Amino acid sequence: MGEEIKDRIFDIYKEKFPVCKERHNELVKYIPGGATRSLSYFKPFPIHIDYGEGSYVFTPEGHKLFDITNAYGALIHGHGDPDIVAAVQAGIEKGSQYSTPTMAQLKLSKLLCERVPGLEKLRFLNSGTEATLYALRTARAYTKKDKILKMVGGFHGTHDCVAASTKKNVITAGIPKGMTEDVIEVPYNDIEALEQAVKENASELAVVIMEPFLGAGGVILPKKGYLKSIREITEKYNVLLFFDEIFSFRVHTGGCQALYNVIPDLTTVGKVIGGGLPIGVFGGKEEIMNIYCHEHTDTPLYHSGTFNGYETVMQAGYAALKKFDADAVDKINKIGQYFHDNLERIFKENGLNIQSNHIGSYLNIHFVNEKVTTPELAMKSEEELLSLMHLSLLNKGIFTIPRALYILSCKMTEKEIDNLVNKIDETLKELLPLIEKKYTHLLL
Repeated sequence: MGEEIKDRIFDIYKEKFPVCKERHNELVKYIPGGATRSLSYFKPFPIHIDYGEGSYVFTPEGHKLFDITNAYGALIHGHGDPDIVAAVQAGIEKGSQYSTPTMAQLKLSKLLCERVPGLEKLRFLNSGTEATLYALRTARAYTKKDKILKMVGGFHGTHDCVAASTKKNVITAGIPKGMTEDVIEVPYNDIEALEQAVKENASELAVVIMEPFLGAGGVILPKKGYLKSIREITEKYNVLLFFDEIFSFRVHTGGCQALYNVIPDLTTVGKVIGGGLPIGVFGGKEEIMNIYCHEHTDTPLYHSGTFNGYETVMQAGYAALKKFDADAVDKINKIGQYFHDNLERIFKENGLNIQSNHIGSYLNIHFVNEKVTTPELAMKSEEELLSLMHLSLLNKGIFTIPRALYILSCKMTEKEIDNLVNKIDETLKELLPLIEKKYTHLLL
């Protein structure tokens, strides 16, 4: 029964997307695996997208797919938002980059510092990976201490000292042992383990780096009081607290730190901040960030890059964030709650004990039969069901992230969410015979 269901889903996918397969076969001649982003690859071959409009993307075969990936969270206003497009067009006609300070940098940095409590001063880069790399360097330079503490399952980009993780399927070959000797990991949501590690290493520990909630780790939310306790512990032992909000920022106009009223010393943001274009931002308390300032030191910490503060990105980001105000956040979060509530309904209707982890415009389905409160539990989600669900939804016109992470945009309506829920319901019914035979622990 299981192989029959799998073969049918795979056969439909191959039949529906033949041009994607042709393009994949050409691309592998030049790009290993046929995808220049590891997360974009899946079997039997990755989907190719030609263009997007609003809540939808279009394949080279002409199929219209409802986009519930939104570039892994980077697109808050969907594809081709007219205000962002107009800002980019008007700006790029005058030039795209000058390698100098500009008014566009002033406007976007001012808006971010006004919104995000932990950003008193900031600097621009070109990716989230760059942002966390420089924020950690800042913490080490400021404190004159080398060790960092991170959470198991936390994702902070792909530079060496944060890439090693217990998350399954993450390959860390090529990272020198020395790069991680000063990295401590503790379980997320375990305040006792964190306090013990901070206490034991305080004299050498520069910073605790963490996502306020784990994003790639499965949308794992903090237990009540967890973030405030971490703030108290880091202050007690004179260790900096660093919130990586590259993923979590979109849940509130001021990020999770505003939502939970816990203010870190350092912050990184990205994704939606760039209006769909590449960006990274790191910043924090003025006294910390002033180590980059020529007016405050004769030996400022060095940070440069050809495309830092890229003019076109500044214009796109400002246009996107101006529209992403309190009303927009409230609207998208309500749609997220509506989606979550309906998912839980169809789980029960299908007799399934599986989970939907949810905050704001993020949802993650887990094929696990208990509440998912740690990344270790998220890693128990049945991979075969995740893979088949992903392909089945593509066959039904839904463009999703393979690990069942769903990310909304402001363009989406309740009617579109109703259709999405119906397609997920159809897929669960398609998989139910396999679940009843092989995964009985997921049945109510």
